[in-house]
Amino acid sequence: MHTTNNTMGNRVKGKTKKKSIKAALASNAGSVRKLSRMGKKQKKHHSGLDATFISRSRALKRLQITLKDFRRLCILKGIYPRQPMGKVPHNKKGQTFYHIRDLTYLAHEPLMESFRGFKAYMKKVRRASGRGEKDEAKRLDNNKPVYTLNHLVRERYPRFEDALGDLDDSLTMMFLFAALPSQGRIKTSVTRKAKERCNHWNAIVARSGGLRKSFVSVRGYYFEAEVRGVTVRWVVP
Repeated sequence: MHTTNNTMGNRVKGKTKKKSIKAALASNAGSVRKLSRMGKKQKKHHSGLDATFISRSRALKRLQITLKDFRRLCILKGIYPRQPMGKVPHNKKGQTFYHIRDLTYLAHEPLMESFRGFKAYMKKVRRASGRGEKDEAKRLDNNKPVYTLNHLVRERYPRFEDALGDLDDSLTMMFLFAALPSQGRIKTSVTRKAKERCNHWNAIVARSGGLRKSFVSVRGYYFEAEVRGVTVRWVVP
């Protein structure tokens, strides 16, 4: 006669099967058991595209600067908005996104402190003008804070040859300002300085004998010169 052995784990007929510990977790399960089974819950903006890209509004809040200063800083540092590959964060199409590394790069820029200092200075000037304190406003205007971009130039162009590679548009713009009349928003000091820089560049090309090509078109005179092994092209109106 065959008998059922309960000690071997066989199911007894008529008895309900006991629930295994591997069954689905109930809502009243403890946090330790849930963590061991389900894993740690990811926080918001800590995974996926949300952790890689950031919107412009969030970037302004993080850096605590105005939109005008943010645009100026991005132009100076050479940082541009990027389009995320895949699902757009927060399902907002047409929104401007920046990479989180670029924002970290901007956060350590020394110009940030200069922009904040200039903002505080303008606040003092507006306060003095509103109170009618002309002497205080004049004193503040004479002590206007200034900043330089020398470290940005050295950072972007560590060698002189690197600067020559990006000189095409700058030379064309400089020759254009040298040919413009001094009126309206264009001051005489700007045109005079542009003429001096153009004369210096012409002297460098003439002494080095690097002029290679030149022709005339509707836009003006096109020149091509080779300076220190780098080809530079510019237009003279």
